[in-house]
Amino acid sequence: MICQNVGDTPTLHRLQILQRFQAENRKYRYSVPPPSPFSGCPSPISTRMIQIHTLANHAPIALHIKRNTQRNIIIRPRDASSLNISIPKWFSPAQLRHWLRDNETTLTRILQQAPTALTGQPENLPPSILFTGEPYALRPAAVAQIERCDRQHLFRLPQQRSLAEQCDLLRQHLFQAAQTALLPKLADHSQRLQLTPAAISLTRAKTFWGVCRARTGIKLNWRLICAPDSVQDYVCIHELCHLRHPNHSRAFWQLVQQHHPQSPAAQAWLKQHGKTLFALG
Repeated sequence: MICQNVGDTPTLHRLQILQRFQAENRKYRYSVPPPSPFSGCPSPISTRMIQIHTLANHAPIALHIKRNTQRNIIIRPRDASSLNISIPKWFSPAQLRHWLRDNETTLTRILQQAPTALTGQPENLPPSILFTGEPYALRPAAVAQIERCDRQHLFRLPQQRSLAEQCDLLRQHLFQAAQTALLPKLADHSQRLQLTPAAISLTRAKTFWGVCRARTGIKLNWRLICAPDSVQDYVCIHELCHLRHPNHSRAFWQLVQQHHPQSPAAQAWLKQHGKTLFALG
C-alpha cells in the first residue's frame, strides 16, 4: 500500500491517497473526511450514472459512477479513456466536480496505467470451470439460455451468442445459483451459531471472499458458489465469528475452529484454487 498526501481543496480539506495494487485488479482508494453533522448534507447524485468529463487537454473520459461508499473514493481503470469510480453516498455533484478538477493529474496517471484493453472479459472461455468444487465442462449448444446438467457436470452455452454474451450469461447463472445456495447456507449457520448479522447479501468484489460489518451485515463473494461446500461453510462461519470478535485474535480463530474443525483444509483450498474462481472475471 502506498500513501501520499495531496493539498487541501475548498470543500474536502485534506485527502489521503491510498493506492492498492493487486495482481488482477488494480484499485485506487481515496479516503475522504465525511461532512460535519451540523453542516448539512448536500443532495446526493444518482446511485449509478455515466458522466463525460473533459480533461484540461480537452480529452473526454467516461466516468462510470456508483454512489456506494461511506467515506472513500475508489477508482479502477476500465480502459485508456474511461474509469469506474465509486464515491461516498453523501458526495454532491459540486463536490465531485471539484474533486475531479483538483485531482486531474491523478486521473491522467491512472488512465495511462490502464491496460490497452480492459473489458473484464476473458479472451477465451476456459474448457471448464469449477462449480461447488467440481469441474464442469463448457459447451456451445442449440439452447436459448444457460443450461446446467449436474449429472454430466456440464454447462450448455447458447451457441448463437457472442463470447462476451456467453460469459455474461454464465456469470448471471452462477450469481443466481449463489443467491439460491449461499445465502440460505449463511442463514442456517447464523441460526445454529446464534450469531445474527444485520443483513446478508452477495458481493461482486474481487479482493475478498467475505466481509462482516456491524451496520451492513455480511456479504459473501458470489464466486464461492464455485468452491466446495466445506469451503463455503468455512467462509460463512469465519464471517459470522467476526460478529463476536471483530478482529483476527486468538479467541476469534479458536471460535472458528470450534465451529468448523476443517478450517485449515478450507484455507489451504482457497490458497491453492482461489484464482481459478475468477476464470470468468
